[in-house]
Amino acid sequence: MQFSCLQENINKGLSIVGRFVSPRAQLPVLANILFSAKNGKLKLGATNLESGVSFEVGAKVEKDGEITVPAKTLVEFISSLPAEKIDFSLEENNLKISCQKYQATIASLPATEFPPLPSLSGKPNLFFKTSEISSSFSRVAFAAAQDESRPVLSGVKIFGENKGLTLAATDGFRLSVCKLTKINPISSLDLILPARTLAEVVRILNEEKEEEFGLEITKEANQAIFSLGKAEIICRLLEGQFPSFEKIIPENSGTKVTVNRGELLAAIKTASIFARESANIIRFVVLGSELRVMANAPQVGENTTTIEAKIEGDGGEIAFNSRFLLEYLTVVTGEEIIFEMSGPLSPGVFKTVGDDTFLHIIMPVRVQG
Repeated sequence: MQFSCLQENINKGLSIVGRFVSPRAQLPVLANILFSAKNGKLKLGATNLESGVSFEVGAKVEKDGEITVPAKTLVEFISSLPAEKIDFSLEENNLKISCQKYQATIASLPATEFPPLPSLSGKPNLFFKTSEISSSFSRVAFAAAQDESRPVLSGVKIFGENKGLTLAATDGFRLSVCKLTKINPISSLDLILPARTLAEVVRILNEEKEEEFGLEITKEANQAIFSLGKAEIICRLLEGQFPSFEKIIPENSGTKVTVNRGELLAAIKTASIFARESANIIRFVVLGSELRVMANAPQVGENTTTIEAKIEGDGGEIAFNSRFLLEYLTVVTGEEIIFEMSGPLSPGVFKTVGDDTFLHIIMPVRVQG
């Protein structure tokens, strides 16, 4: 194997595929990045067994070949080089790298030890415009569970047909649901994709400024392949019974609060300082034409921020985990937020004024006194 490329090209490719390298690899080769030079093209690959990526880098290939190289050493060395041409050559199982006065030899592992990365055999059977769906991935995926105790909750359920798509994610304490009525996927979909993979898909779409992307579902291998220009992302479909989330969405609410999103976000950030020592609990008090955001911890002190709001209904009190509120308000856009509640122990419903396609639910925290 022998090829050359610009430092900025290979550095960019390594930064993308490096995010798929397992930090606690079960096998030594999973801590490596695959270099594949074939038919005049150079591709980098990585996998953590849950998901994988293949990324094409602009390069001049003089001799085909494959090898895997330890990601940590390689990424740090390449990023330290000047923005010039870099020459790579393989001698037995050592990758030799030279750039101006810099030279290195990195011990590597054969590509035959690397797990196979599936690739599209042709064109994907589904296409989406990035502008129509990537922001919805972001607004939903953050509500998925971070741990793997219930794998199905670490995913985003995507289902629908010619009347549009619905995206949903929940970790058992909160729920995000997004309905995309303008998207017609032609064939019906009903699958659960890892939320972490969708987050990487959005990240690459934004970095590469791709206007559209493709999706192929390989039913035989139970995998999904995203086609994102120079990158392909592969992930396994999650199996299991996704919760019947429609049942927890309240049909009516006793109190409706319309408030400025920026003011609410600032108030919660401030309250969270005082809530850290009390399990991140903050209280909403809806009274008259005001929303009071309150937090207290005996060993720290207390805080109250009063926000002018449009109130419909009887008002009342409810408590939430401040982290959930902050994460929601960070991913949504829009100037005004609608908050609906039916009591201190009923789910709080959050919407954006002027957007009936997305809602977020946070379960309240039971407090005494």
